Amino acid sequence: MITLDQAKQFIGDTLGAAPPDFIVSACVADVAATEAALVAAGYTASTITRLQAYAVALLACGGDPRRIASQSGAGFARSFKYSDDSLAALRRELRNIDTAGVLSELVGPETTEPAPLFFAA
Repeated sequence: MITLDQAKQFIGDTLGAAPPDFIVSACVADVAATEAALVAAGYTASTITRLQAYAVALLACGGDPRRIASQSGAGFARSFKYSDDSLAALRRELRNIDTAGVLSELVGPETTEPAPLFFAA
């Protein structure tokens, strides 16, 4: 099973997102519950690692958190992006690799609705 640190690294490096640790930790736990089914489906250890990383990222970033687009200095000047198709691409890749559909219920279907431009309080 991937660790919390590995999941955070993947999410940060791949999506540029930084969801709170408690959210990522909960997602890691949810995905860990599927490990026996992934093994039973005949996936190799390396494929399981990739599937787990993709699933945790999809679950943790499902609310489409802001992502750092650029940063200068020690993080004092940042710009953010809020929506793109990286989650949809990640979901497609997970589906291509998870031919047995072990994680499909956990990560849910791809939505076709655009993400909101802002959140109402």
